[in-house]
Amino acid sequence: MKIAFISDLHLGFREESFSNASQAFELALKEKPDLILIGGDIFHEKIPKQETLGRAIELFAKVSKELKKVLILQKIDRNKAKIEEKKLIPAIIGIWGTHERRHAEALNPAQVLEKAGFIYLLHAESILVEVGYEKIGIHGLSGVPEDYAKDALKSWSPTPFPNCPNVLLLHQNLAELLPIESNAISFGDLPEGFDYYLAGHFHWKYEDEHPKSSAPILIPGSTVITQLSQKEASSEKGFFIINLSQDKKLRNVEFRKIKTRPAHYCTIELESKKPAEIQELVYRALEKILAYDSANDGTNEKLEKPIIKIKLKGKIAAGFAPSDLNFGQIYKEFSDKAELEIDKSELSSEGVEEKTSFLKDLKDKKLSIEQLGIELIKKNLPIKIDTPKLEALFSALAEEEVEKAEEILEK
Repeated sequence: MKIAFISDLHLGFREESFSNASQAFELALKEKPDLILIGGDIFHEKIPKQETLGRAIELFAKVSKELKKVLILQKIDRNKAKIEEKKLIPAIIGIWGTHERRHAEALNPAQVLEKAGFIYLLHAESILVEVGYEKIGIHGLSGVPEDYAKDALKSWSPTPFPNCPNVLLLHQNLAELLPIESNAISFGDLPEGFDYYLAGHFHWKYEDEHPKSSAPILIPGSTVITQLSQKEASSEKGFFIINLSQDKKLRNVEFRKIKTRPAHYCTIELESKKPAEIQELVYRALEKILAYDSANDGTNEKLEKPIIKIKLKGKIAAGFAPSDLNFGQIYKEFSDKAELEIDKSELSSEGVEEKTSFLKDLKDKKLSIEQLGIELIKKNLPIKIDTPKLEALFSALAEEEVEKAEEILEK
């Protein structure tokens, strides 16, 4: 049995999100897989534009048409009830991610694709699937609020189906991949007995092993860059092809690379530099990066506009503050040559270290705008409510469903 594992398409983020996703699916289909598994964040926004949703439906309809449907033999739902009903489902099976998650009573965009018949989604659920003459257990936990991710995994506590390979799909922060100490799920928290642990959420390719069973932990990364990090800039974009055998001892995993535009992450260390000096350093760094791309292209084709992130670290000269830095002219001059971001969050001066530290802490924790909003609501509410209700309350307020928010508070 052959499986393609693709994650974090973030459709709708940029035009290239669709071209990159199409490229990944086309390469995957050339491998003639029996199943395509999706690790969440198919969409970049929980309520995408109609144009984005329409194009996503076209894309998934095309891919789904190329695959034979598979048969569910058994399902274990989130209430741990066994359902023996046999049912044909699409050969694209996945979970939704943190970008798509909405409150429990609302439909998220990944579920729209499911209702259209192009994907089968799991959330704290397990299915035993028959593919030809082989069977496979697929277990999925869609993205949940970070505060109770570990408890959700423990409460779900999936059990592998006997006498066949089993894979577990997850879309969540993992403590080993975060730069600071965290209460996130760790590799050791992942339940034992599975043959593969397939994770989305992180945007760079990563492979490891379960600390107890040595079963592979595979993270393919995203197919498109949304927030360029140092790890992402140095990591290839693509997906995994997994050749599964009913003999669980035989494991064969290969990474298939897709072609994306160049991405560069550059750190400039500073010590008591004036704004004009910093601007000059940034200018020179950009020229050097663009010259490198040109020299290493190796083709006569026009280079795609690279994504460049320059991170400034250290202290600005006395008497100046990071707010004194204006890169407007540099952005204007390089707008036709690169998609540029200049990050000043770790640049400090006298009196602003505390603010800088706060910004860095937020980035290190990988807190989304939604998570920040939930934290603020939790801090300011005069009553205590649990995390799932906080999430539902934030979603209702963000979507201007005031009556829904009032109903949640009344409950």
